[in-house]
Amino acid sequence: MEPTRSSNRTDRVAAIGLASWDRFLVLDRSPRPGSYAIVTHREEQSGGTTSNLCAALCRLGVSVTLAAAVGDDAEGQILLQDLAAEGCDVRHVRVKQGIPTDACFILVAPGEDGTDRTILWEQGARLQLGDPLPIDELFQHDLVVVDVDDPKLRQFLVDLPAHVAPRTQMIGPLVYLTELQPEQGLRLALQHDVIVGNDDELCYLAGTDQLDVAIERLRALMPLHVTRLAAISRGAEGCVIVTRRDITPVPAFEVPVVDTTGAGDAFAAGIVYGLLRRWEPARLGQFANAMGALAVRALGARAGLPTLPEVEAFIAASEARSPR
Repeated sequence: MEPTRSSNRTDRVAAIGLASWDRFLVLDRSPRPGSYAIVTHREEQSGGTTSNLCAALCRLGVSVTLAAAVGDDAEGQILLQDLAAEGCDVRHVRVKQGIPTDACFILVAPGEDGTDRTILWEQGARLQLGDPLPIDELFQHDLVVVDVDDPKLRQFLVDLPAHVAPRTQMIGPLVYLTELQPEQGLRLALQHDVIVGNDDELCYLAGTDQLDVAIERLRALMPLHVTRLAAISRGAEGCVIVTRRDITPVPAFEVPVVDTTGAGDAFAAGIVYGLLRRWEPARLGQFANAMGALAVRALGARAGLPTLPEVEAFIAASEARSPR
């Protein structure tokens, strides 16, 4: 892999979405219904899909602005402090009075194929349609990640570029679109220039349990919409980069897994970084896979997030071990 030029924080990304507080319980086993498990470790950390992506991009040297919401509590203050320490611009993270910070209880336990994870979402302060947002400022960034869970706000945001900033490129994670009916979610997804998600999310939106069928349905619809690229993570199977012309499978990296929390957010950050570099699909997928692989090496969404030199060294070492 050729060295990547340092961005020196000249690339500008805006992200609109969620900031959450993660509470981890590490269990000795996955409990069956009606049984119990022993808690071997507990830990609390900053999290949230969008803010995890922002933290990952900051470690890669990208200038990031986050628009989100937190509650007026200690967790919200720590979330803001942690993001600011990463270098993220948090001026547009609103503190909602009288509402607790969004939170997740995350159960991590040994599983048959590695580590099992269960997320219990305690919904708190989040952006909703009607909340004030600095639209003009946000949509002047090079890329805008739209990751809100309120479908009305998301629809409002994806309808904006044609009127506000026609050159704005929007990145759409799929995770919260799976809360909608498949046809509605897919229609909304196709209003983003680039979509990022995993195979289960895409299959749900495409109305099938077969990834190949889901990809072909997506490719058939892409020429009729603004979407030009889809990056679909397959976990241990790597990823698939889908464009209107090609389907590019990219193999995964083999790594020991501690916790998969935030791996998808790190993968998405890798895609955003590669888009800023205008990489071709194979390199784009390789870098995103490396980001996701390195993210699972520690408990929590951000503990394992790498710097740019770490990602480059990881990819170079993997290529050196691969048979020619």
